[in-house]
Amino acid sequence: MTDGLTILFLNIRTVFVNSYWALSNPTLRVIFVTMSPQFKIKIVIACKEVLDAKIKFLNDALQEATDAGNNETKSTAGDKHETGRAMMQLEQEKLGNQLVDLESQKNDFDKIDFSISHTAIANGSLIETNKGFFFIASAIGKLEVDQTTVFAISKKSPLALILLGLKNKDTVDFNGMKYLIKNHW
Repeated sequence: MTDGLTILFLNIRTVFVNSYWALSNPTLRVIFVTMSPQFKIKIVIACKEVLDAKIKFLNDALQEATDAGNNETKSTAGDKHETGRAMMQLEQEKLGNQLVDLESQKNDFDKIDFSISHTAIANGSLIETNKGFFFIASAIGKLEVDQTTVFAISKKSPLALILLGLKNKDTVDFNGMKYLIKNHW
């Protein structure tokens, strides 16, 4: 059992949507998924892990490109050598720029105080809508946390810009879809 609560019901099919009770299978096993500040903390940790993994990957790729460029220097002379070296330098620049952008994204993420409870949706909010869960913090994308799909989006994304400032029970139209704010943390 994870953070949820598992209860067996005999001959009863019940789904409490507002409390996030979800019927897990026809054998009438119901799982309670906790949507709380602890759930939000797990999302923050998952986001940090993704950002750290991406930074490590780019550091490793940059080191590999640098090593390959150094080995290319020791290679044969001529136009072919110069072209290979120029391509390696371009790859290093591209990886370096991606790394700078990602480190900036991580720094921005680390500056968010996720413990603050806002009356309206703000940067760092976890939002429950009728279309799913959204976490406004960083453009990470789809995450799976406690068998729940959460979309981590940047505060500059079009959807976040529309959600910022809204409160529970507010609705908004975005790309032809109506979003109802059920809750936010």
